[in-house]
Amino acid sequence: MKSLKLYAIGRIAFGVASLAAPAVMGRMMTGAGGELPDAQALLRGIGGRDIGLGLGVLAALRAGASTRPWLVAGVLADAADFAGMAGAGRHIPPAKRWLGLGGAGTAVTAGVSLLVSSPR
Repeated sequence: MKSLKLYAIGRIAFGVASLAAPAVMGRMMTGAGGELPDAQALLRGIGGRDIGLGLGVLAALRAGASTRPWLVAGVLADAADFAGMAGAGRHIPPAKRWLGLGGAGTAVTAGVSLLVSSPR
């Protein structure tokens, strides 16, 4: 239960940061191109997605409902982020690419771990 709450709060925190400071988050994640208006628009969308996923997990916990659908959605979203970062290849500075792959990969791993250990 505590792990699920931390997972949800982490998603919400990332989402809030992406909505509140998309240029900063974009630059941190991909370099100078992350400051462009189109990248900021994408980050705001990702931020909203993560807030929604985190709030969904918390609402399920509060209601005593299964968190599994929210975890599956989070794993799929994070796997898509990983694939997108991998697909960007040489267009993102190597340090940023590895940071992005590491972050998305860690999120996938955390989600899968919680999914495997959560009751059906």
